[in-house]
Formats: sequence, C-alpha cells, structure tokens
Amino acid sequence: MMTHLNNPGLPDNEQNGATKQKRAMGKPVALLILSSLLAVAGQASAAGGAGGPAPYRVSSDCMICHGMTGHNTLYPIVPRLAGQHKGYLELQLKQFKDRSRGDQNGEIYMWPVAQSLTAAEMKELASYFAAQKPVMQSSGIKHAGIKEGKVIFNQGVAAAQIPACMECHGSDGQGAGAFPRLAGQRYGYIVQQLTYFHNGTRVNSLMNQIAKNITVAQMKDVAAYLSSL
Repeated sequence: MMTHLNNPGLPDNEQNGATKQKRAMGKPVALLILSSLLAVAGQASAAGGAGGPAPYRVSSDCMICHGMTGHNTLYPIVPRLAGQHKGYLELQLKQFKDRSRGDQNGEIYMWPVAQSLTAAEMKELASYFAAQKPVMQSSGIKHAGIKEGKVIFNQGVAAAQIPACMECHGSDGQGAGAFPRLAGQRYGYIVQQLTYFHNGTRVNSLMNQIAKNITVAQMKDVAAYLSSL
C-alpha cells in the first residue's frame, strides 16, 4: 500500500514547490547541526589536555559549572579546578560526600553530585583536573586592593593575630598537597570561602582560627591579590 506524505490541502504544483523548499532548507540545517555536534565533540576531545581524555563524570556533571577543563569563566563563586593539587581535590570530594564540608553552596551543588561518586571516580577526577594547565586572569578584571592584599598574604596582620598566608600556601600562592593552589583563583570564590571560614560555616580548624579576626575589607584585598596572580 502506498503512503502519501503530501499535504492534501495543496495543489500539485505547490506540493512540488514545498518539497523542493524543504529539501533546500534541510541541507543547511543538517550541516549546522553536524557542525555543532563536531564542535562539541572537538571540545570534549581536546579537554583532556595534559591529563588525557576527560573522565565521563566531567562531561556528565562537572562541566556544567567548572567547564570541561576546570577553568570556568562563567560563575564568580565557582572555583577554578585546573592545576589544583590532586590531594586537595580528592579530599574535598570526600568531604562533600560525607557532608563534613558544609558551606552553603557545597550543600546545594556539591553534596548531590558527590553522593554517587565512588572512591575510584574521585581519584580519577582529582588526577584529571590536577593535570590541566591553569589559565590565569582569563577575565582580565583587576580588583582594588591588590597591593594591600599582597602585604597580608606575605606578612599577615600581626595586630589581629592573622599569620601570613604564604606560610602554608607558598610565596607564589601555588600551595602543596592538602594546601590548595590560590594563585589565579576567582575573586568572588576567595571572598566567599574566607567568609565561610570566618563565621564557621565551613569547618576547618586551622582556617577557622586564622580567619576569625579578618575583616571583610581584608578578605577582598587578599582576594584581589590572589586573583591577579
């Protein structure tokens, strides 16, 4: 039995014209879709960088906020993960999973994601993002207070019993092991986390003690300096 796909409401000459028009329109649309798919595939393939192909979890979960390579330039309160230390990243994922890291955005966004991660996946994700090359100052924004923040980072604030940040995070903010890399981290994220440490929302005995006397102005100065590196 023959199945007629033509519109019964159109004369034959118009049917033919409509068919030709659909064919003409179909080619560029198909090419556009194909190009888009190839572009996405290319981004995912290139995302591996020095760390090799991206783990499945990166494309299924992480990239939404952090981007495929962990550089993230969209959300000011989302940290850059590229080049962060493996030990630190793995520890944070574990703390999000067992809910011992309870800052507000962690609870909202990271707790649900981390619940389904296995120990092997945490190691894989930590290794992948640690292997990515950091891209500094991608936004090109310079915040006020860089000079003052550099002094706090290198010397601390003796009067407020705030030690120099460099004692743990290194003279250039590169960090090591469980001490995170801060150089080039997003300004908004640094201010947010210092606030969490200051008020105890994010529990870390060392940082809670260090940040308890820091002022909002000093937080912003330190963030301005570190985000400029």
